[in-house]
Amino acid sequence: MQMPPPLFASEFFDSLISSETSNRFSLSEYFKGSYERTFDFCQSLPYVLCMRAVSVTAPFSYASSDLDAYCLLHTTNGAGKLHCLDHTQAPITYELLPGTLSFIDCSKEHKLSCSPNSWEYSICFVSRHFTSYYYHKLTSSGGCVFNLNDDPDSYSIWKRLWKAEDNDEIHGIMRARELVSLFTQLYLLHARAETGSYHIPAYIVDIKKRFDTAYQEQYSLEQLAGHYHANKYTLARHFMKYCGETPLQYLCNVRIEKAKEMLLHTDEKIGSIAEKCGFRNFNHFLRIFKTKTGVSPSVYRKETPIL
Repeated sequence: MQMPPPLFASEFFDSLISSETSNRFSLSEYFKGSYERTFDFCQSLPYVLCMRAVSVTAPFSYASSDLDAYCLLHTTNGAGKLHCLDHTQAPITYELLPGTLSFIDCSKEHKLSCSPNSWEYSICFVSRHFTSYYYHKLTSSGGCVFNLNDDPDSYSIWKRLWKAEDNDEIHGIMRARELVSLFTQLYLLHARAETGSYHIPAYIVDIKKRFDTAYQEQYSLEQLAGHYHANKYTLARHFMKYCGETPLQYLCNVRIEKAKEMLLHTDEKIGSIAEKCGFRNFNHFLRIFKTKTGVSPSVYRKETPIL
């Protein structure tokens, strides 16, 4: 007989590293809105583990890690702080002001605290199942806090998520639908902020990937346009729009970065490095390298510290 999953409240308390709460609030109040995980849709959709509107006063804090969940936290009044690690594993503190939505990976050590007097927020713990994709997409540029005041559509979806309160399969699926809608809307906003458009043409993505991995190959705009059945002027314009540089400027920068890595981490001759990075003309490589770095390859190798 298959055992039912453990209560999420137990999993949460097992993950706690420390906590400091005021007399007005107990962490156990988080779990008045816990939901079943035994429905069939939980195998196929992201689902809510627990959700709760919270009002706390200082001192209030808790730190946890190794919790198999993500957390969405929307601040409505007052202010709080999120202490965690950024995408480079460096400590960072986010100010959680009214209107902000935090997307927290609860498997990693993090701390929430009230700052300085009172804090009102809505918190929603979500399964890691099928949510990891969105988390990594949304936090790829380093941030995990979004301002819903800047996007009424995201805020409307967030409010709808809280209307499906009953703990049955239908309402669970409704919550799953709103989670997917929220993550998708946030991702589209993120993509537009990064590229100026919701959609990057697939052939531009493919060209960029080729430059990143096969930079030693020789390319021309005409060759690329023929391969992708595109007008070369349209291709160049699209690449500039989505990548911020012309195709050949981007490729040149990739090659120089690879050359810099090889200069610092190998003993190969400079001429060999230039050839392996795609430069057929050694003097051209020397000229480009000095333009990009301000020094010659030999000086760069000699004077750059290896971190």
